[in-house]
Amino acid sequence: MTILTLNRPALIISDDVRLDAEFRAARWAHHRLLDFEDQHQRHLDEEAERCAPGIVRVGRIIARLSRRAKRMSRATRGSWTPDPRPQLMASLRVRLAEMKTQRDADPRWKAALAWADEPIGAPKKVRRRRAKDPSKVKRRKSETDEAFEKRFALFTSDETEEHYQKKVAAAPRRTRREEYRAELYTKRRCYWGTWNALLRSVDQARSDVLTQRKKGLPADWQRPRFGDAQSLSAESGGFRIVERGKLWWVIDLRIGTATGKNAEWVRVRAKCGNWHHIPEGASITTAQLTRRKDGQRWSYSLSLTVDGAQKSAREVSNTGLVSFDWGHREHGHGRAKEGIRAFVWIGDDGQQGEVILPAECRRCLDEIDALKSRMDQAFDARRESMGLREKNRHTYRRRLLRSGVQTDEEGQWLTWEMRYERRVGRLRKRWQNLRKETYVQAVRALRSRYAQFAFESESNASLKRQQKDEQMLRRARANRDLTARYEFVSLCERFGAEIVPVSARNTTKECPSCGHLGDNTAELVTVCPACGTARDKDFGAAKVIFRRAEGALAKHAAE
Repeated sequence: MTILTLNRPALIISDDVRLDAEFRAARWAHHRLLDFEDQHQRHLDEEAERCAPGIVRVGRIIARLSRRAKRMSRATRGSWTPDPRPQLMASLRVRLAEMKTQRDADPRWKAALAWADEPIGAPKKVRRRRAKDPSKVKRRKSETDEAFEKRFALFTSDETEEHYQKKVAAAPRRTRREEYRAELYTKRRCYWGTWNALLRSVDQARSDVLTQRKKGLPADWQRPRFGDAQSLSAESGGFRIVERGKLWWVIDLRIGTATGKNAEWVRVRAKCGNWHHIPEGASITTAQLTRRKDGQRWSYSLSLTVDGAQKSAREVSNTGLVSFDWGHREHGHGRAKEGIRAFVWIGDDGQQGEVILPAECRRCLDEIDALKSRMDQAFDARRESMGLREKNRHTYRRRLLRSGVQTDEEGQWLTWEMRYERRVGRLRKRWQNLRKETYVQAVRALRSRYAQFAFESESNASLKRQQKDEQMLRRARANRDLTARYEFVSLCERFGAEIVPVSARNTTKECPSCGHLGDNTAELVTVCPACGTARDKDFGAAKVIFRRAEGALAKHAAE
C-alpha cells in the first residue's frame, strides 16, 4: 500500500482550554515513560563501571572532543573555537576500544542490557476456551474413532479450571518495562491513541540511545520541554471528518480518557483540499495535531496519513533509471498557474513529468520582500531624523539588545521591529515546509518506480558564474534559490536512490535528436536548426542527461 502524509496549518475552532490540558497530560505521560528508561540508563552506567572502570568517563571526554571538532568544522575563518585535541582523541578511541572488549566479555554487562526485558511481572492474559457448536467439529482424514471422540469432547465442553490454571502458569510473564507501563496506564490522563504514539516514540529513542551506549559513547534522553513541539495522535475511531470541502476540512479529534457518550472532542479546521496527491478511494488512517511555540502564542498544524491504492507491478519492482533537469522556471511552461517548475524528469519506461512548487511559495517570498522593504524604509527615516550612526537596522537593533533600551520610543520601535521579524520568520518557515513536502512526495513516488537517479554535476565555479550572469535577474535568482537543488538531491539519497552524476556541459544547447549544439536563448521552446525538431529545452536537457547516464552506467558495468 502507498502511504502519503500531508501536513497543513490548523485552526482550533472549539475552546482550547481542554486542549491545553490534553497536551499537558501527554507531556506528563512522556516524562513518566522516560523515568523508567533513566533508571535503566543508571543501571547500565553502574554495571559498565564495574565491568570496565573508567569507560563512562572516557566516553564523555570523546563526546566532548567530538563536539569541539564539529564546532571547529562549522566555524567561520578567524573565529575562536576550542581545541579539539586530535592526538588525545585518537589515543582515547584506542583506549575505548580496549575497554569495550573488556566490558562486552563480562556476563554482568549482558545481564544489564536485558534488565528491562527480564520477565518478572504478572502473567500475560490467557483466553479461556469456550464450548464450540458440535456441528462445527468435523472429522479429519485418517483420524481414529478414539481420537475424534476425545477431540469432540474437548471442544464441545468448557475448559476446566484446572486446565486453565495450568495455561496461566505456563504463560509468559510481563517484562519489567511492561509491568511499569501497565501500572502507569491506569494513571494515564490522555487519549489512548496519543499514549500509543508516545510508547512508539520512547521505544525508538531507547533503541537509539542503546546503540550509542553499546559503542561506549554517552547518550541522554531528550526530555520534552514546555516550548517544544508537542503532538496528539488519533488512530481509527479517534477522529472523524465533519466537513470535507473543496479547500477547508473540519475534523474532530478525540481527547481525554472518557469513553462512550462522555467522550470529549476538539474541532480543528485545516486547508487540506489543495492536496492533489490523495488517490480516489483512499482512506485516512491516522490524524496528528501538533503545536509549536510561536512567540507568545501557539501555532497548530494537522497531519493526516492516507492509505492509498495498491501499487502497480512497475512500482513494486523499484528498478530503472530516471534523469532530472533543474528548471526553476516561473513563467512559460504549461503549468505556470500552479507554481514554479523546479525539475523535469524522464524515466526509462517512457514516463515523464515535472515537479512543481506551489505558487504560494512565490507569494510568501514576495510578502517577505515587502515586509523587509517596509522595515528598511522605517529605519532609514528614523536614522535621518535621529542622526543614528548605524548604517542598517540590524546593527542598531543589536546595539539596543546589548546595551538595553533607554527610552520608551526605542522600546516601541524594537517591539515593532521584532513583530515584523516574527512575521518574516513564519512566512519563511511556511514556504520551506511547502517545498519540503512537495519534494518528499515527488521523491517517494519516483523512488517507488526507479532505483537510479541521474543529475547533472554542477561545480561551484559554474554556480558562481550563474550568479554573476547579467541575464540572471534578481527574481530569477530568487526562484533558483527557492527550488533548492541540493535539498532535492539529498532527499533522493535519503530515500535510498543511487545518484548518477553526469557532465552538465551543453545539456541545454544539445539537441537530443541529432546532437547539434545551438544557441541558448531565453525562450523555453526552441527549434533545432539542423534537424528542425521543436523541443522544450528542459525536457530536451533531461533526455541528454538520461543518455549520458546510460553511457556512464554501461562504462561502469564494463569496468
